[in-house]
Amino acid sequence: MKKVSMSLFALSMTVLLSACNGAGEEEADADNKINSDTEARTITVTTPPTSKNLSWQETNGDILGYEPDVLRAIDEKLSDYEFDIQAVADSAQETGIKSGRYELNVGGFYPTPERKEQFLVPEEATGRSLIKMWVREDSDIETLEDLEGKNITPFTAGGGTLQVVLDWQEENPEYNLKLEESSGDIPYAQRLKEIESGKYDAFVGPANLGQNEIIEEQGLDVRATDPIYVGETIMLIYDSEENQELLSQVDEALIELKEEGKLTEISEDYYGEDIFQYDLTDE
Repeated sequence: MKKVSMSLFALSMTVLLSACNGAGEEEADADNKINSDTEARTITVTTPPTSKNLSWQETNGDILGYEPDVLRAIDEKLSDYEFDIQAVADSAQETGIKSGRYELNVGGFYPTPERKEQFLVPEEATGRSLIKMWVREDSDIETLEDLEGKNITPFTAGGGTLQVVLDWQEENPEYNLKLEESSGDIPYAQRLKEIESGKYDAFVGPANLGQNEIIEEQGLDVRATDPIYVGETIMLIYDSEENQELLSQVDEALIELKEEGKLTEISEDYYGEDIFQYDLTDE
């Protein structure tokens, strides 16, 4: 009986100690999670709300698009930071990051000397900006040279696409293109319909704003050419001493995502092609 009692006592102590250890481990795990959450710095990130497929916000509040998915992929790699992604209009984005209200902006931005002087800009690009031409399926237009004597859809006044074409024409003065500017923002669906109808011979514009979906949904007899211009898109980070480390970690994450093929995967999901297959125009 004494041996049995001692055995039962030992068994009880073992169960008790196991329970205490288990509870201690759970508390430790909880403490570690709290400490981890506490250490992560929240970064307010803004992205455009209506630039499908680059970035847009659904009526239910979901923020979708190439750049939001790239941001989420970066965020997964940065244990020291947590991204709070918000859809914000362009004007508010610009004002907010200049004042420091927002820490990081994306929006298909081109790298410029002014931006690199005013903000922190990662060395690694966020994506590619492809400018293409949309023409009728039976058109023989393939390059900017082919636009001489053709009717071109009016360009958005002061837009980056117009500047690309103007720069090209300055370098190629032997070609005289008829370039017009629009005082308003013409919907892409209307521009593409005017190509199919023959009102215009070509529409020149960024290739990341849902043209393929419009053509497919409306059954338009319109096709895209190869890019006439390939540039980089960058993110802008508020310039502060505190954000120097953020800049470094974002750069490393972008390099890893590109090497892993993740950026290509995301671009294929939203644009239907690998935007990184094209060489930069200015290289």
